[in-house]
Amino acid sequence: MECVLPIKDKAQIEAMYRVLKQHSQRDYLLLSFAIHTGVRLSTLLGLRVVDILKPEYKESDNQTLQSIAPRMIIESWTNPQFPEIVVPLSDSLRQTLTEYIADNEYRVQDFLFQSSRTKKQLSRQQAYRIIHKAAEEIELAHIGLQSLRKTFAYHAYKAGTPITVIQKYLGHQSLAETIRFIDIPSVSKTIEIHLDI
Repeated sequence: MECVLPIKDKAQIEAMYRVLKQHSQRDYLLLSFAIHTGVRLSTLLGLRVVDILKPEYKESDNQTLQSIAPRMIIESWTNPQFPEIVVPLSDSLRQTLTEYIADNEYRVQDFLFQSSRTKKQLSRQQAYRIIHKAAEEIELAHIGLQSLRKTFAYHAYKAGTPITVIQKYLGHQSLAETIRFIDIPSVSKTIEIHLDI
């Protein structure tokens, strides 16, 4: 099994965005939502429109959402296991989600990332082909589906999120597992504790 890595260079992320946006809005959003939230792949592929709507907009009659607005989209993503860790969704991501849902005339219970042919959720194999092909186009090696979550975690760490919070959010058992997962050198800072007792 090939070892996959996070996409550490923001210019490479932008290049992936460009390639995927040229292919389809769905493919662009697949990458964008994944690396902005760090959501597990099984959760990502199983997302339905209702999962990203604010509670007051979750209609029970499964109507088409042609008049959807960004205000209807959740403002942050939370891992149900750790609701105290909140990942805000950018305004631009919420706007793009809104346009995507309206353009495709999705209903509340439709899969967010669905096959254009079968209308069922994308399979892992389809998602892999989408991401891997885009990575090949920009000559980026060692990229697979797990790279999406690794990219989220790596950039969260670089932005100053404590590694222990990332570990908890990812559901890792040890700090060493998280450090390996996001491909960073071991955290070896000396921390001094000063007591004035």
